[in-house]
Amino acid sequence: MLAGVLQLGQYALNKKSTDTEEYLQVIENPNDKGNYNHVLKIAFESTEGNIVYRGVEYEEFSSKKINNYAYKKGSARGGDVTPTSKYTDSMKTLNKIMISFNDILKSANQNNDEQKIFKGIYEYMVSNQENIANDITEKIKSISLKKGESFIITVTLFDNNTEKYMGNFQLIRNHLARILNEQYYNKYGKTSKGKGICYYCKNEGEVFGFVNTYNSYTVDKIGFVTGGFKQENAWKNYPVCSCCAQKLEQGKKYIRENLTSKFSGFDYFVIPKAVISDEHDEAEFIETLEEFEKNTNFSTQESTKQNLLGSEKDFLEIMKDSKNYLNYNMLVFKEEQSGSVFRILLYIEDIVPSRVKNILRVKDRVDETVLFKNLPGKDNATYDLKFGFDKIRTFFPNNKTEGNFDKSFLEILNNVFTYKKISYKFLLGRMISKIRSDFAREEYVKNLVLQALMCIMFIDKLNLLSGKGKEVQKIMIEKTEKNKKYLDFFENESYKDVFNSDYKRAVFLTGVLTEKLLNIQYKERGSKPFYSRLNGLKLNKNIVKRIYTEAINKLNEYNKNYYKELEYLIGMYMLSEESQKNVSDDEISFYFVLGMSLARFFNEEKKDGEDEE
Repeated sequence: MLAGVLQLGQYALNKKSTDTEEYLQVIENPNDKGNYNHVLKIAFESTEGNIVYRGVEYEEFSSKKINNYAYKKGSARGGDVTPTSKYTDSMKTLNKIMISFNDILKSANQNNDEQKIFKGIYEYMVSNQENIANDITEKIKSISLKKGESFIITVTLFDNNTEKYMGNFQLIRNHLARILNEQYYNKYGKTSKGKGICYYCKNEGEVFGFVNTYNSYTVDKIGFVTGGFKQENAWKNYPVCSCCAQKLEQGKKYIRENLTSKFSGFDYFVIPKAVISDEHDEAEFIETLEEFEKNTNFSTQESTKQNLLGSEKDFLEIMKDSKNYLNYNMLVFKEEQSGSVFRILLYIEDIVPSRVKNILRVKDRVDETVLFKNLPGKDNATYDLKFGFDKIRTFFPNNKTEGNFDKSFLEILNNVFTYKKISYKFLLGRMISKIRSDFAREEYVKNLVLQALMCIMFIDKLNLLSGKGKEVQKIMIEKTEKNKKYLDFFENESYKDVFNSDYKRAVFLTGVLTEKLLNIQYKERGSKPFYSRLNGLKLNKNIVKRIYTEAINKLNEYNKNYYKELEYLIGMYMLSEESQKNVSDDEISFYFVLGMSLARFFNEEKKDGEDEE
């Protein structure tokens, strides 16, 4: 994976002008996840050589000012590298800023005007820390925040009516440039560097031991270091030269800004990795990266946040159009402890464009299925159901009520991209469990049932379902004007594989018949008493027979049995004993509720005094 990060880092550095100052490579975007949209400035003013406190002032975060804010995350136990920090608590955040000022003053090796200014600001903060913290608290109270939003706290100085940010001071720039390499060999109170061969470029020279691009390789505890448990010898375990360390850092930064997004509650990024043999390959690689850069669905701006849950379609669109010399790694991750811990939840290697193209082709085929189009919505509106991994996530959630199914969901995601089999029994079992739960609470389940069918069809059309059992279809029924709508429905090319079993057809049609009865009951009585006869959708062959018989009896009682042909078809398909052998109770339950959910496809024309349904 890190080889791909390194390649992206080289690309990012090549994009920058050759005279770009080194300190800019260290600066981080404090609002990379889009939740630090507000900036509080502890403002001072230089008046005749004196430093005067102006108060705490507010501005909206601007991506154009990232270099001005000059944010660089520091140690969790100390201050950040510069006097710009993410807000946690007024006093704690102010203390971090003061630590940073003190570190900068101690490391500065020249006595000039900027150092005097910084010393004046620092001394004022030490003497008035409580007052400034109170000003921060009061300012925060006056600002309305959206859920999950917070502040960046920084320091500015007004000089001759010009506001100077931390990044405008040469003292800060020099400090950042100085730590460019120092961060890779000076940690934990130890220095780890020596002469060796770089792990990446294979060049011999000075290498560092604390290069930790994603906080997944760590030597913060001596037990993690081989060769005598000495942290200063970490460079022997994982030697990285200055050039490659900077490329890795720039690659990480590029990925965070251009290739990172969310779906179904997870953070993830994709890493394009190319085997470049000539200038043409390089040009196509750059062209692909530029497509990612301009894809607004990877933005953290408010206008596009809502698209992130559906953004897999967009990154897949870019991936499928790539040449096959370019493949992708996909990493699903979770950051903890304010980003100091990086947990890899799923890592999928070598996703080739041709595979992505097939996945999208199948997705489009499923989306175009008539069963998922023009569904009834609110206020008599209609909508189309579209497949996305969020549909699978519906049945594999992570919440207090249903439990944590993250592992199962990520395994399914991995199997889709790596073309590994997925257990039909496991998938259907989880889906019908969710449907039964909602059904028992008398919640609307038709959309949920269609989502389950959509997921099954998607995975089946990728030929990834295992353990479906033998399908038996032997009952031959002559098509007539009366049964045409039912037989035509089963013969539809886009989903006929779903109904290629006589018994599944019988159960499905029993669900249709039941829904017809429930609709009549609701219009007659304003309630659906037959609902209680469905056993909470915990069905088997005997219960389906009982429901079939009772439904016919109830329709006759109401003198509204308009479904003789439907009842005849159910009876005929139930005669196929062989087709019943391999059908599980979960399948019976699912096909029954599927029939209830799709009964609208068999609405009868009003005749002989029949009520409208």
